[in-house]
Amino acid sequence: MKKLLYYSLAALLFAACGNSILYDEERTFNNNVWNGFTPEVYTLDINNIEDYYNIDITVAVDTARYRYNSLPMTVNLYSPNDERRMFYADVALAENGRPKGEVIDGYRVVTGRIRSYFSFNSRGEHRMELGQATSQYDLEGIHSIRLTIEKAPMELPE
Repeated sequence: MKKLLYYSLAALLFAACGNSILYDEERTFNNNVWNGFTPEVYTLDINNIEDYYNIDITVAVDTARYRYNSLPMTVNLYSPNDERRMFYADVALAENGRPKGEVIDGYRVVTGRIRSYFSFNSRGEHRMELGQATSQYDLEGIHSIRLTIEKAPMELPE
C-alpha cells in the first residue's frame, strides 16, 4: 500500500510541475468491491475549452478476486447546461493472454487511455460519472480507480 501511495504522490508532484494536469484523483473501494449501482462521481472545473485532453483510467485489481482481462465502464459527462455525453470505456488488463501493468503491493495496476484529444463544449463545473459496466451487482477485486485528465500534445497523431 505504501508503494501505491508513493507512486500516486510522485505522479501528483510531477503533474504539478508540468502544469498539464487538469484533474487527478484516486478512489479506493471498501473491501475491494465496486457496487454496480454506485458510480464514482467526479467534479471537474473547466475553464479552457480551446484545449484537447487525454483521459486515462488507472485501476488496481486483486487478481485473485477479479480474473477478467478487462474492466468495462460507462462514462457519463454532464456539462453546466445539462448536456450529457456518454461513452463506454474498457481498461484492458491483459494483452495477448499476458497481464499488463505492474504489481504494486499485491495489486495489478494498469492504466488505460479511454479518450484521446477530448474537448469540452462549455466552461464551468462538469460532473463525470464512472460506472462499472458488467452484469454483476458487486464487482469484487477492484481496489481503486484513478481518473487522470491531462492536456494533450499540440500536434494530433498521424
